[in-house]
Amino acid sequence: EDDPAYERYQHVEEVIQRQPTLYMLYRTYSTSGHYDCQYIKFDSKSETGAYPATLGYRIPGKDFVERRKVTVTLTTTPYTEPQGGSLNQRTAPNALVYTKINEDGVDYESTNGAYTYPLIYADPDICAVMRDSTRDGRFGCEMYVSSSSTQPSDVCKTVYAGSCGNVKNNVWDTGCDQALEDADDIVWDE
Repeated sequence: EDDPAYERYQHVEEVIQRQPTLYMLYRTYSTSGHYDCQYIKFDSKSETGAYPATLGYRIPGKDFVERRKVTVTLTTTPYTEPQGGSLNQRTAPNALVYTKINEDGVDYESTNGAYTYPLIYADPDICAVMRDSTRDGRFGCEMYVSSSSTQPSDVCKTVYAGSCGNVKNNVWDTGCDQALEDADDIVWDE
């Protein structure tokens, strides 16, 4: 993700505009909570430039997906190493900033606030590989797809393998679509 040659595949706002809902298919890490059926659904950009969003997830033992409202901002992270003798600047935001759901019994929001999640690579209509630097010694990865029935492109799979390794802890399974439908029947308190 630090190679300027990939910058055009790291424009996170383009991903949000073309994939307003991202479903987490798999990731490199596991958690004590083992939440599955995770997704993030972006609403329209606000006047402040932030994106109101909904995080969805299923807690083990429940039949439905729970939801939590968050605010997502975009940021541009610097390259960590000089390229050709100078430190290049990115031309567009490449990372999301928000507080994720708590799967480990730690209140990350009150202790650490929001985290930055850089986009490693996106095939904007199909898939996105994101870095979760709070996991796996700062090298956690997540594979997102544009619909629950979509499979990642070969390029996304190759980038995931090259940047993240071969560990794929499944997050979205065959029961998730039904859990999402069941959640739609619940009247949630706002």
